[in-house]
Amino acid sequence: MPLSTGPLNVFLDSGVPKGTPQYTTLVMIHGYAWHSPIFSKLLPLAEKYNIRILLLNRRDYPESQPYSEVDLALLRPVEGHGGEVKTLDNLWAFTRDRALELDNWLAASVKDGEIRPFDTVTKTGGAVLAGWSLGSIWMMSLLAHGDLACNVNGVDLRKIVRRVVLYDPPYQVLGYHAQSSNPLFDTTLSPEQLLDEFPRWVTGYYDHGTTPEDMEYQTPMKEPLPTLFRLTPQEREAAVDNKPGRHGGSDYMLIGNGLQFGLFERMHDAVFYPAHDMWRGTELRYIWCDQSVSDILWGMWRLREEIDEAKKTRKRMRPVTIVRVRQANHFVHWDDPKSALDALMGDADDDKVNRSTRMPARMSKL
Repeated sequence: MPLSTGPLNVFLDSGVPKGTPQYTTLVMIHGYAWHSPIFSKLLPLAEKYNIRILLLNRRDYPESQPYSEVDLALLRPVEGHGGEVKTLDNLWAFTRDRALELDNWLAASVKDGEIRPFDTVTKTGGAVLAGWSLGSIWMMSLLAHGDLACNVNGVDLRKIVRRVVLYDPPYQVLGYHAQSSNPLFDTTLSPEQLLDEFPRWVTGYYDHGTTPEDMEYQTPMKEPLPTLFRLTPQEREAAVDNKPGRHGGSDYMLIGNGLQFGLFERMHDAVFYPAHDMWRGTELRYIWCDQSVSDILWGMWRLREEIDEAKKTRKRMRPVTIVRVRQANHFVHWDDPKSALDALMGDADDDKVNRSTRMPARMSKL
């Protein structure tokens, strides 16, 4: 079946909702280190939402194909004259390859009947694609290389994909520059210290103010405790794979060289200012959790500023629906899966003034 063949693998599947021939499919793509099992608490809620949830593991993660040496070569810097330009072109080619893999997987799943076509009358069927954290790069790649989606082995994915979601992405992958407290970029930490510090930092709850100047960078709130402390050792072991993020790994090179050589700025322009928007009929939703780490909040503030500036100067920019999940951290899908699904699947008016859309969901006290 397409769900379990090819380079990408569905690690977990909620199954088809009972008693209905028509349902929407939510495809989730994970981030750095934490892979599909971290979304597992969404699965028991799928039937209530009349959705099927497919948790897709990226390559180099458990049960999906490792990258080949040809793939990895595209992530490495090119030495010599013109090396910077060639490196950026190679990184861009890497993102195009990832978009094509995802397109092929989607088209095969549609042809096999695993993903239903969209019904314009009942507003059911089709697919919602969400990339969480670093996984937002895969959503950005899909949009940036939209020409690939028009005819994928006879399937026009623009008629299947209802919404593309950037789910709590860090500002770096959006092509912005700001101050970061992310331990991944702290060169004073040893690999062992990083493995200890990063999970505590990224799973914390942070009390940010109402302006960029008031953000909290380092110290999480005392309550709720970081999500890390609600995971058993067995749950953490099942959900984390650090190999792609180690020195020389695929995620390590994609992040480091992508930042150094301008990949994310190029992707930003292709997504938000497309010359030919092949995905113009598909909603782009941006979800941010307001007690997430500062790297997420920076991205939200910069995106708002850019939207406001584009409106003032009448610069055409891709429409974005901005959804805020209140009292939620970067791991809301584990701590409060209902709020996560409300943000991912619920109706949210496209903000005509491009400001945050308030969601009814609230983070329950832990």
